Amino acid sequence: MPTAAAPVSTPTDIGWVEPAKPIRGLDHLGVQAPCIALYGQLLPGITNVTDRARYYSFHPWLIRSFEQRYRDHSIDEFRRVLRRAECLFAMVAIRHARVVGDDDAARHGAGMVGRFSLLRIPEHETAIDLDDYAGLEGPNRYFKNRLGGLGQYYFGPLRDLRVLDYTSAQEGAIPGYDKGRGGALADAFAAGVPEGDFFRLLEKPKIRWSDLDGLVDFCPCSLRERKVERTLLLDLFLARSEAYQSPESANRRASLALALDLVSRCKRLAGYNLESVFRASTYSRALPDGTAWDVHPSLLRVQRGWAVYEQNELLSLALQALFAAVLGAIERDDSGRLQSSAAAGDVCVGLLSSSARFRKRRVADVVSELRSNLPAMSAWQDDAHELQRAWKILEAGTEDGALAGLAEEGVHVLLSLLARGLDENPYAEFEFEPDHFDAREIHLLSFKQAWQSTWADMTIEQWVRWLAVHWGVRRHLSVALRKLRGERRDTFRIRPLEQELRVIEVPTPAATVPRLGKAFQILRDLDLTEVDADAWPTLTSSGKKELEACLAS
Repeated sequence: MPTAAAPVSTPTDIGWVEPAKPIRGLDHLGVQAPCIALYGQLLPGITNVTDRARYYSFHPWLIRSFEQRYRDHSIDEFRRVLRRAECLFAMVAIRHARVVGDDDAARHGAGMVGRFSLLRIPEHETAIDLDDYAGLEGPNRYFKNRLGGLGQYYFGPLRDLRVLDYTSAQEGAIPGYDKGRGGALADAFAAGVPEGDFFRLLEKPKIRWSDLDGLVDFCPCSLRERKVERTLLLDLFLARSEAYQSPESANRRASLALALDLVSRCKRLAGYNLESVFRASTYSRALPDGTAWDVHPSLLRVQRGWAVYEQNELLSLALQALFAAVLGAIERDDSGRLQSSAAAGDVCVGLLSSSARFRKRRVADVVSELRSNLPAMSAWQDDAHELQRAWKILEAGTEDGALAGLAEEGVHVLLSLLARGLDENPYAEFEFEPDHFDAREIHLLSFKQAWQSTWADMTIEQWVRWLAVHWGVRRHLSVALRKLRGERRDTFRIRPLEQELRVIEVPTPAATVPRLGKAFQILRDLDLTEVDADAWPTLTSSGKKELEACLAS
């Protein structure tokens, strides 16, 4: 009698034994979360991928035009039209910059969705098939996400701003636009562009670069000439009228006004970009020339918020530097193997080139002495200032020769933070869930608590050991296990094996990206700033007017 065939295992049956996917990640100690939460509250509606202001009006216009012009409202047809439209939008900006001979990318194509893929199309090409770039597959496709830049970058922020939303909760529903804000922005965009010409070109099987010359009004540089559209976008970003105001918009308005205020007060500083100056000046409350940055009372809260963000960023970079230095030394000196997490303390102490006398001193005594020897908070261009030390961490790399420097700078940044003093609750002015600052996590509150309860009476050597073990290797293992359990992602940089720990890769310390670069670009798109001959931002007449309005409200 024949036996029954054994059941064939399906992927679902065996999925639980499939190895987790290794990813590199950035926040291996879980120290960046407070930074990200803070800048999310300080600049809501702007993200690290919302590069240009005009997408905030382009997308509601496109969605409404699709509804009006096409009978087939399926998700597949919407994807086709959206992807071709985003390609055309970016190509117009590329073409316009070439025609006018303007190498200032920030005025035209910089940050446009798919720009880098579309720049590969030869300038002399006269038979461009948009499907080669807008299609869902193929080596030249401009975007992997099936809903292009809208799906990947802009939909979430535009939904949060009540400009877009889905037409229904059903799977596969196409995005829709808010009839108030989204409808007004769609009207304003449509009033300034040749809509019919755009869609005729969108549906052509082949196009030439020169065909785009009739669509120049779509270029982002044209926004400053579109009074109604620009007015609505100013209302959206600066919450100028009651209809656009909310607790979240107040922070965005104040942060953008704070940026305008800084631009109005300082000129180009060699070796620094505006974002670096903004971060240093908010942290220190001092302008590049050392004078106090005394702002209008309406901006004080966000100025303090950005200072807390930067303080948290310094804590993050210092601990990442120690962790990277320890793992690098294990890889260099011990073939990447460590007997236990406790042994990481010996490795970290060995990296400190300071004298034995310094390592035997009490942390409290060193902090007290440092308090009177630190550069003034306003002297943030001094090499011994904690901001400069943090920037050195980012520049150091993780090569053998950099490891001791990473450890030294990390220790000095932490000591400087303690010497400057810590507020009772630096996060108090912002909205966080009650359990957001769990005592087991790393943030400014747990940093202060550890200093008061544990570190003060330790020697520097004992303290460095503690950091390397508790807020280094063990902390990383806890974070990596949490990600493995919750996300099935393998982020281990040092892996626990039988009777040893083994280094997988030495992570380079990474800074957070607090949306400031995108905010500065949006201010320029809105004609509130312009760059001078030194490529440094200055206020336009409109910028001065809007800053005055922000301060008066």
